[in-house]
Amino acid sequence: SIFSIRPQIVIQPKHQKDVEIAVQVLSCEAPRFPSLSLTPRAAGTGLSGGSLTDSIVLDVTKHMDGVGEIVTKKGMTTFTCQPGAMWKNVEKQLKKHHVYLPPYPASKDICTIGGAVANNAAGPDSLRFGHCADWVESLDVTLCDGKTYTIQPITYSEYKALIKKTNAHAQIAKEVFELIEKNEKIIQNAKPKTKKNSAGYPLWDVLDHPVAAFKRGAGTFDLTRLISGSQGTIGIMTSITMRTEPINNHTELIVVPVFDLLDTGKIISKALEFDPINIEIFDGTTFDLALKNPQFCKDRLGKIDCYKVLLAMYTTFHIRYGKKTPNFTLLITLDKKALGTRTAQGIVKTLQNNHGKKARVVTNKPEKEMFWQIRRSSYSLSKLQDTNKRPAAFLEDMTVPPEHLAKFFVDIKKLLKKFNVTAAVHGHGGNGHLHFYPLLDFTSKGTPALIEKMAEEFFSVAVKHKGNICGEHNDGIIRTPHLTKMFNNKTIEMFQQVEHLFDPLDIFNPGKKVHPRFDVKESLRKSN
Repeated sequence: SIFSIRPQIVIQPKHQKDVEIAVQVLSCEAPRFPSLSLTPRAAGTGLSGGSLTDSIVLDVTKHMDGVGEIVTKKGMTTFTCQPGAMWKNVEKQLKKHHVYLPPYPASKDICTIGGAVANNAAGPDSLRFGHCADWVESLDVTLCDGKTYTIQPITYSEYKALIKKTNAHAQIAKEVFELIEKNEKIIQNAKPKTKKNSAGYPLWDVLDHPVAAFKRGAGTFDLTRLISGSQGTIGIMTSITMRTEPINNHTELIVVPVFDLLDTGKIISKALEFDPINIEIFDGTTFDLALKNPQFCKDRLGKIDCYKVLLAMYTTFHIRYGKKTPNFTLLITLDKKALGTRTAQGIVKTLQNNHGKKARVVTNKPEKEMFWQIRRSSYSLSKLQDTNKRPAAFLEDMTVPPEHLAKFFVDIKKLLKKFNVTAAVHGHGGNGHLHFYPLLDFTSKGTPALIEKMAEEFFSVAVKHKGNICGEHNDGIIRTPHLTKMFNNKTIEMFQQVEHLFDPLDIFNPGKKVHPRFDVKESLRKSN
């Protein structure tokens, strides 16, 4: 992240009992020492500063990193792991069962399952398969009373049985349900219009049916929807069980270079009609940087494979594109389910007739790898524009409806020019979700004020285009102060109520999601 905040203490629990002891001690001492708090931290790859604190860090990666049983029942494969389990290690085990976790983030080689769930992470395949929260089966969570509860979707009859108990889980469930029942219409109206969102506490997802229907026995009440994405602000996860999806080895890649920027939204909207697994995107700056820096793939590929990728890249640019860089390149992945009775070539013709003149199916393996390598390298390539500066993660999570993407990007380019900064852009086109990291000098005294001003203007532009400021990287330190741009006062008050119901003493990672307490300018790193 762009922040540097030093904790006073780091504790490394060996098991769930240690977590419970830590919560019990803080619950006991917080009335006398209100500055005490616990912030769970996994691999620390989050970009919003969510795992930073000036109090106590609970580091789950040292010991709580076990991967448990992988179970297949009635055609569904689930796995259970501790929050510090590395995503890549879980993925390796799942591969033996021919399944994977669809909402994998770009950081899957360096992040943990617990961190991904805590941020409600998402990635390329989230266009079809949603966020991590959509794949959670159950969570073991240590709540404010220092006891751990298994939290999972429950029916109305199970809910009625639960609230007869006298424990923290029962009390929280009862009060959250009453909050939703009392404010059902306001909550549904507050739901962001974009498909991707990790801002606030998603009260609109706790019930999968209207309150009246739930009381008649339809659907479930699911508190995991609030805990996933809560950044450790309402409890501490000690075990996670998630569903998986079979690995799909039969896919087709359609590549569409977009030379007229305003055609982008139209092409994406048409492509969405075919239910793609993903629609990834990178901009002309990324492509130009790849052309000028052929070493970009050397660290990721062997010598021969890198040579093939570079040959495909220069051939595409010089011959197919006539030495003209597209404003955007779209990578559209389809499978047999999406194709149905159609062919990939037939869909290409449809796209060609709808502003995607140079759309084509790419079957050549090195050429496929070339496009994906450029997409994955966009962040690394952006650094090469000025090695004396640092790509700054604070604007990188804005999302708009895909049909507004082109006009949104036009405004983004204007703002980048206004502030005299450069940024390579990539993201998830099917969700209208752009990632970009302006290059800034963190040794400059003017950078803190610049970040504050840029955040104000860029976030306002996202909201202007009916979007949000927080697609998958969550609120953390950087976006929590700006949630009033997305939500009205009543909704913010409900978020505060939710946090207080779970955490009345404010011991769980305070200052994130609600009640911002870290001064953004004062908390910034001072080096590049």
